[in-house]
Amino acid sequence: MNLTNLNQKIILQTGIFGVFMGISTTLGWCQEKEIYILIVMIIATILYLNKQLNSQILLHSIIIGLSWGFDCSLIQIIFIDTYLINNPFYANLINSMTNINSSFLLILTGLIWGLISGIIIWFSLYLMRKLRI
Repeated sequence: MNLTNLNQKIILQTGIFGVFMGISTTLGWCQEKEIYILIVMIIATILYLNKQLNSQILLHSIIIGLSWGFDCSLIQIIFIDTYLINNPFYANLINSMTNINSSFLLILTGLIWGLISGIIIWFSLYLMRKLRI
């Protein structure tokens, strides 16, 4: 695995989606519609990567997904009070888990969703290339 051959420009361009998701969830603009935004982000990234990327697709996809999760979670943690005020459903859920630090829970959740997103991106690109779409 050679990380120096990664296309940092593509990773940074698509990684902006994570910042957007972090801001929109922290400010409460999504209000439990995050999954739909995530689907749009994944589709847009798949279409972009299909045209722009020729090698190391799995590694790019995983890094992009993890950057989404980390960026989103980091913004939520930095502005945790605003996040909890604007997302009462998640605030109740986070506050009910007294054994786990809320910041750790947000990072863990973000990274898990990021990893899942990266795998979905990779698998979709793999299928598109096999089917020559």
